[in-house]
Formats: sequence, structure tokens, C-alpha cells
Amino acid sequence: MALDVPPHPGGIRVLRRFSIVTCLILVVALAGCNKSQDQSAQNQPADVSNGDPANGNLAAADQSGDQSAGDQFAVPPEPAPAAPDDAQDASYQQPVEASQPPPPLPEYSQPPAPGDNYIWTPGYWSYANAGYYWVPGAWVLAPYVGALWTPPWWGFDNGYYHWHTGYWGPHIGYYGGINYGFGYTGRGYYGAYWNNGAVYYNRTVTNVNVSTVRNVYNYNVPNNQGSRVSYNGGRGGIDARPTAQELAAAHDSRILPVKAQAEQVREASSNRAQFAAPGGRAPAALVASRPLATEYHAPAARPPVAAAIRTPAHSVPERPAEAPRAPEIKPVPRPEPQARPESRPAAPSRPEPQARPQPRPAAPPRPAPKPKEEDHKEH
Repeated sequence: MALDVPPHPGGIRVLRRFSIVTCLILVVALAGCNKSQDQSAQNQPADVSNGDPANGNLAAADQSGDQSAGDQFAVPPEPAPAAPDDAQDASYQQPVEASQPPPPLPEYSQPPAPGDNYIWTPGYWSYANAGYYWVPGAWVLAPYVGALWTPPWWGFDNGYYHWHTGYWGPHIGYYGGINYGFGYTGRGYYGAYWNNGAVYYNRTVTNVNVSTVRNVYNYNVPNNQGSRVSYNGGRGGIDARPTAQELAAAHDSRILPVKAQAEQVREASSNRAQFAAPGGRAPAALVASRPLATEYHAPAARPPVAAAIRTPAHSVPERPAEAPRAPEIKPVPRPEPQARPESRPAAPSRPEPQARPQPRPAAPPRPAPKPKEEDHKEH
């Protein structure tokens, strides 16, 4: 039923006032809701569902150079050989190449994170004279606060498949675009990130027991399930080139795999059940059921200096600093031979004059009393 409202000269003004007041009330209500949502978000900073908090742990893009190189692109430099104390495995020091590509990546389930500050290192194919063998994926306690693991990868070049070593660094570098899963999508790492000295884990792609690990968040990783191809380039390989962010990570300080990781490689290479089978049989152990037993029990506050491996851009200024140190050490031994000849002649020269004054030549005066006897005879 329609209502017949009589005309009122101020009716339009009343409606306008009502509409303005209503709008103000709605604006205030919406602002209060947004404010409460912002406060709740601040109370839970680790719970993010609309964006990656660490941008894949990638470095800031280097805008100083041209990163588009067509078919020829620069691969980030490999870490130099470590010091003798850190040289645990020959495969990390010598170039490795194979004439055949590695097998596809096997599918496996990730064991739950064992505790705080552990980083997942995905499994990969390594190579020996007998062929490819599988190194199981494992949880490894980070060697220092802020350390992230860039996985190793195989790349085709000049007719061979070349091995590129994995390493620890403050950012995720280039690893051939290989999709290892569990946050390693081929670009960056979305499974966890460092926040105020602790690792926060993305429950969307990482197996976390919240009763053991409390630092968690949620972020939907795009293209998490991808190809199982385990190499870059060549026939059937991944066609992924380094991005500006991945090239910028080449300037970071790196350290080689820790001793526990090198021991795991040696164990896998000595186990025939870990080698690739002609029929496609999966290796006996795809993951390590327990975290690798490291010699350290907590991440160091800073990266280890002795094992740090820098790119040539960082090592060039260090070499001239070592040159002036050598001449400072040389003059130290020179005054020592000068003091020795002074002490040597002094020791033998003093006893020699003591042997010269001998009492034996005083024997001749003994016949002196003879003239006395003659004198008595004369008297």
C-alpha cells in the first residue's frame, strides 16, 4: 500500500539531513571495524594470508646493470672451495658433469619440523661414477641467524649436465628454476622466513606441528605443484633464467653445506639402494626421518667468518689488504740472528784466557835454594 505524503516545503531538506547523518554514521562504523581489524592483525603479525611476508626471501633487485641478455645469460658465480677444515666432501670442491640428465624428482612427504630455527633442505640427485644417487631431503638447524638454503641444481651447457653446489646465505639465489616443492617453487623460498631472530613457518606448504613449533603463518604459494623435471636447459629441461633478484644474491657471503650435510652425501653415495634404477624404482630413502645431527646446537649470532665464501667482487679488496701484512712479519726474525753471534763468541772466549795462566811454569824457581847451600859450604 502506497502512502500519500503531503508536500512539505522543507521535506527535501529533511531527507537530505537524514541522508547526511546516515552516511556519517556508516562512515564512523566502517572506520571502527577497520580499526579493530588492524588491531587484531597487529596482535597476530605472523598470520598473513594475503601476501608473502618475506617476498620469497629474495634479495633486492640490482638496477645498476642490464639483466636482459637474450639467449646468453650470466649464471651467478659458484662458491669458491672452502678452507681445509670445511672441505668435507670432494663433490663440493671439484666440478662434476654428466653426459645424461638426472632422473625426475620423486614425490615424497615432508616430515614435520622438529623444532625452532630448522630449515628444510629438499632432496636432490647427486652423481658418482656409478650414476645418479638420491640425497634425501632433511631438516637442518640453520648455521647462523638469518641463514637460508639455496638448493643445488643441474644445468645443461656445452653438451654436458653440470653440477651447481647448494649453499647457505642471507637470501635465496638462483637454483635453475627447479621446483623442489615445500616452498621451493623454482623462484625463492616460501616455506619459512626469519623474523626477529626466529624462523616462522608457512603452514600452507610446510609440515608443522603447532604443539612443538609456535611461530607459524599462512600464505598460499602459487604454482606449488609443478613439473618434476630436475635439471635446467637441454632437451626437456626447465627454461628458467636468473632474475635481477637472483643475480643480486650472487653478491652475498656464502658458506658451503655444513659437515652434517656432507656426511649425508657420503652415506647416500655408499648405499647402492639410493642410486637410480633403470626401471624407475624410487630410492630406498627419500627423506631423513630425523633432523641431521649438527655439531652446533643453536644458530650462531653471525655468519662464520672462517668458512665464509665470497664472490670475486668481495674478495678483490681483501687481497691488497693482505699484501702489506707480509713485510711486517719479515723483520721480526731478522734481529734474532744478530743477537745470536754476540752471545756465541762471548761464551768460548772467556774460559780460554783462564787456561793461559798456569802455575806449572813456577817449577823452575825450585832449584833456587841450591845457591844457598853453596853459600853454607863456603862459610
